[in-house]
Amino acid sequence: MTKEEEILKAAEEEFFMNGYDATSTATIAKRAGVTHAMVNYYFRTKEKLFMQILDNHVYDLLRALKPIMQVDGNVAHVAADAAVVIFDKMNEDRRFPYLLSDISRTHPDFLLRYRETFDTVCRSSLGMHVQRLEKGIADGNVQPCTMHDIYSTVATLATAPFMNLPILENVAQLSPDMIDRHLQERREEMVRIIRARYSTGK
Repeated sequence: MTKEEEILKAAEEEFFMNGYDATSTATIAKRAGVTHAMVNYYFRTKEKLFMQILDNHVYDLLRALKPIMQVDGNVAHVAADAAVVIFDKMNEDRRFPYLLSDISRTHPDFLLRYRETFDTVCRSSLGMHVQRLEKGIADGNVQPCTMHDIYSTVATLATAPFMNLPILENVAQLSPDMIDRHLQERREEMVRIIRARYSTGK
């Protein structure tokens, strides 16, 4: 691991533990075992360091979602597949949902940089999926709903289990193996819920 990667890893841990506002580049340097000057050399400011971490997560997620959004298939199944991709990405680094939640509340302006990217990715496939959704509803293969409803359901079901982890770990005191089993069960349940909610079974 390079020094830059070590700093990024330490920074993500600090942001996760303390939130963006309560984290300083000095505490990040201490956790990474480097000088404060070295952190500034690689990233200049705390904001640029945080945005590098956020960029890594967001663009990785978008790259994983893009093939799913271009699939020609049953809307309910595509929605379930997209939820699985999001869930799995959250599971790869369980700190990401907290970082996103924290910055959404405290510095929502940081997320504006992704609006155009999301619009570009979604615009190319949104019209196609809306047409498939309308046809699926008309043919009786999909329950009446809107694309916004599907997006909201997918995002909620794919991220909510990770927001509950501190309670399960610190209050219920579940072991790491139990947490893993819990998440696997939520993943399977999520797919069943989405398919049952939007598919008529025809």
